[in-house]
Amino acid sequence: RVALVGLKLEDLDPVWQELGMVPGAAIGLCVRSIKICPGTTFCRIAQQDAVGVGLHLDEKYHGMPLPFKFKIGVSGCPNNCSESVIKDLGLVGAAKGWRVLAGGFASGIHPRLADVVATGLSDAEALDLTARVLDWFKETGKKKRLGKIIDEIGLAQFQTELGLPVE
Repeated sequence: RVALVGLKLEDLDPVWQELGMVPGAAIGLCVRSIKICPGTTFCRIAQQDAVGVGLHLDEKYHGMPLPFKFKIGVSGCPNNCSESVIKDLGLVGAAKGWRVLAGGFASGIHPRLADVVATGLSDAEALDLTARVLDWFKETGKKKRLGKIIDEIGLAQFQTELGLPVE
């Protein structure tokens, strides 16, 4: 993430063009910029490729319109440097693949840690599950954070609707 402060609204589009970047989705009812840690690309303790997976997710979903804001974090190891446990969807690297978390948010009076919904996933399986979660969230049409929806329907029902085994 890069923050440029003090810009005038009319200067934003020319700045994005000059940087050769797609405008960031820092606000709005969409998938926000994916937060990633250095992963195996730059970190000696990482267990999964957070940069590769995170950039893939950002390219595919950043700015995708949804009924409510949606945050994703990708951490290469359980140290959780990208704060995946407080994102709507989090991928956390482990020795045996990705652990996928859903329903976290850290804002407001009642913060909520994400629930573990799947473990031991390959990159492809984690990406597929991400797509299923986003499609499911879009189809619900509910204008609230994913964690609040999970609290309403129950974690087991959420996992069932995504075709995941319930533990």
